[in-house]
Amino acid sequence: MSRGVSPVPAGAYASAVQVGRLVVTAGMTPRRDGRLVETGVVGRDISVDRAGELTVLAVERAITAVDASCAASARRRPVQLTVWLRTTDDFDEHTRVADSASALLARWGDGTLPARAAVGVTSLPGGAPVEIVLVAEVGDG
Repeated sequence: MSRGVSPVPAGAYASAVQVGRLVVTAGMTPRRDGRLVETGVVGRDISVDRAGELTVLAVERAITAVDASCAASARRRPVQLTVWLRTTDDFDEHTRVADSASALLARWGDGTLPARAAVGVTSLPGGAPVEIVLVAEVGDG
């Protein structure tokens, strides 16, 4: 994964904040060039596979924010991932969607998987189908 400029916040907050050896990202939605790639409800408008792709995009943005906040040579380890999905009331495949993000994180950093929560909600900012928050440990390479 390439290092880039931290995503521009959509409001009055930072994309990522480092506290000691931890970097906590803001909530990341699936955006490109500052715009949501897709809106809708998982399980109604958006398939499980597509929701996984959108979750990966959101995690890629979080990784960029983490990478931008630390030295290029710093070791990275994902510690915790929270995935919120805008879903129908009867949706129950949260884990399957979130596994797409875990697969990406297993290839990033030191290769470990984070602790994770995947939660269904009725709304997310701008009608986004997914929002994630990543906590990563960074340290000497």
